[in-house]
Amino acid sequence: MRALALAVLILIVAAPAAARADDDERPELQKMRFVERGEQLHVTASLAKLFDRAAYEALDSGFTSTAVIRIWIYPRDSTEPVAFMLIQRQVLYNLWDEVYELKFDESAGRKVVKEKRKAEALRRITSLDDLAVAPLASLPYDQIYLLAMEVELNPVSKETLAQVRRWLSQGTGGGLDRGGAFFGSFVSVFVNPKIAEADRVIRIRSQPFYRPKP
Repeated sequence: MRALALAVLILIVAAPAAARADDDERPELQKMRFVERGEQLHVTASLAKLFDRAAYEALDSGFTSTAVIRIWIYPRDSTEPVAFMLIQRQVLYNLWDEVYELKFDESAGRKVVKEKRKAEALRRITSLDDLAVAPLASLPYDQIYLLAMEVELNPVSKETLAQVRRWLSQGTGGGLDRGGAFFGSFVSVFVNPKIAEADRVIRIRSQPFYRPKP
């Protein structure tokens, strides 16, 4: 009887922990700033939670840290995205020059910058500053939308990394017409999420937004 009581107590204590583990799979709501500029919708958001203390300390280890960012925009009453974007960001500490080398890879091309301070390198890697994410033509007026994002730190799957390189190498354009496996993974990520093969994964959803008629 004593052993049975102990087993029941363990199950009661473990139940909330299991619930929290399930909660970690749900996209976290984050308030984002949306701005129309030219023919594109731009977003500003933070990915700071991707790095914990250990990941931050590893930035000056001399090994590359890689963030793969998938972004979907979809109507609030649907799971069919109307826009998709893939981004890869990398940071490497150059031990000889004592500088952080950052690479930003998007469908529009690559940008390379250097930073002396680790905190600033982290900010640049984890900030989406006025990023163009969708053509306005794909977002009709007065319809309510959401932006969903999955961000992986250091994906370990060779297949994933090969798909990222292949997608980004196709140059400008992109979007739904060539999203491939990344576009198709939206439902599995945000409707039936699974644990990804990466050091850390965060899933974010924006507040509802819409384009008012001018």
